[in-house]
Amino acid sequence: MAEALNTDSIHAMHLTQPLACPAPSRPRLRAFAAHPIKRQLLRAGLALGLLASALAAQAQSVTRVIVPFAPGASNDVIGRLMAEAMARKTGTNWIVENKPGAGSMLGAEFVAKAPADGQTLLLCATANMGILPAIQKNVRYTVDKDFTFLARIATSPFALTVNSQFPANNFADFVRLAKAKPGAVRMGSAGVGALDYMGASMLQSIMGIDLNIIPYKGMAPALNDLRAGHVDAAIVSPGTIRPLAQEGKVRVLTVLDTQRSEVMPEVPSSADVGQPRLIVANWWGICGPARMPAQAVNTLRQAMLDVLAEPAFLRSLKEKGFDPAPQAGDDFVRFVAADAANWREVARKANIKLDE
Repeated sequence: MAEALNTDSIHAMHLTQPLACPAPSRPRLRAFAAHPIKRQLLRAGLALGLLASALAAQAQSVTRVIVPFAPGASNDVIGRLMAEAMARKTGTNWIVENKPGAGSMLGAEFVAKAPADGQTLLLCATANMGILPAIQKNVRYTVDKDFTFLARIATSPFALTVNSQFPANNFADFVRLAKAKPGAVRMGSAGVGALDYMGASMLQSIMGIDLNIIPYKGMAPALNDLRAGHVDAAIVSPGTIRPLAQEGKVRVLTVLDTQRSEVMPEVPSSADVGQPRLIVANWWGICGPARMPAQAVNTLRQAMLDVLAEPAFLRSLKEKGFDPAPQAGDDFVRFVAADAANWREVARKANIKLDE
């Protein structure tokens, strides 16, 4: 007859200690692993464990794309398009964080000082890598030392545009009229230091003309006055000006780039009118802090180039008014350096300086 269980002995146990289980002997483990089916089960269990660990790490991995502009504008749109595409491509979490301020310098400075682990990236652009370092005194980062340039996404060349009453039908007409009456052609601008203002200064320098550049508080009021005939001309992105051109309110004379814009392919480029140096274009790309690990750089660059080769992504860029311009590696680094040097020269010749 079985002996009755002594419950007193159980209550006396230290239940906070785990019950000891005899470990299987090594010969028994070797025997289990030697059996073909059991060996496969063992391998499957190990693989599932590794997969679970990888998925857990992936769920915790978040890549932040710092967009140093306010939400809603084209700079924000392209940053979100790229982040969403990279999330799909890599299967990891990508989020956009808007950090506007000081014309986009605050966000750039934030990324320059971020850990170089590949998880904090910047939407770099003409403004924060080219123009502002050329005209601002208090830029607290160095373009060629504080960033790792991963890939360029797209460009958006600006276009020389006149109101419908202005007596110029092409670029040559515009230059001839400006030379005939120095300072008489009224050029509306989004403000001192804006890309269109810098472009107008470049136009003056290269063509030897004198324009009356009128700074507004943003492009919207400048466009309103262009449409109403209060100013004669403006330098505007094709995506912005196309609706007014289609309504016959303005005439787009020249796209200020070496190639025609995919947004308005019927408009001649600077190269078409014999002025290939006359380039006024926004560009956007992704960069990270300096000294990022080589493996992270290579992995991110390749994923970005893969995204930039996807027809659906290219179509979405074009639909939003961007000209796809994939570029990576040393080519992108040289492009950024040349663009920065170009704007430094424009600022020097026109004596454009901002103290804040």
